[in-house]
Amino acid sequence: MQDGLRISPAEKTQVPLILEFIRKLAEYEKLLPEVVADEQTLLRSLFEGDSSAKVISAYVAQKPVGFAVYFHYIS
Repeated sequence: MQDGLRISPAEKTQVPLILEFIRKLAEYEKLLPEVVADEQTLLRSLFEGDSSAKVISAYVAQKPVGFAVYFHYIS
C-alpha cells in the first residue's frame, strides 16, 4: 500500500524532522517563541539513556506527515 498511511517507530535520524514538526505546530499556535527544544535535547530526551518516552512517525505516500510522543505510566 504505497499511498496509504504508515506508522512506524521513529529513529534517531528523524530528530531534525521531529523538531521541525514541533516548531510548525508552535508557529500555528502562535507559540513559536516558547519553543526551547533543540536537536541535542530531543535526542537525549527521546532516544538516549533511560528515556521511557517513545516516538512514532506517520507517513502518507512515503511523505512524513506527523509524529506522536508517548510513554507508559502505571501508578
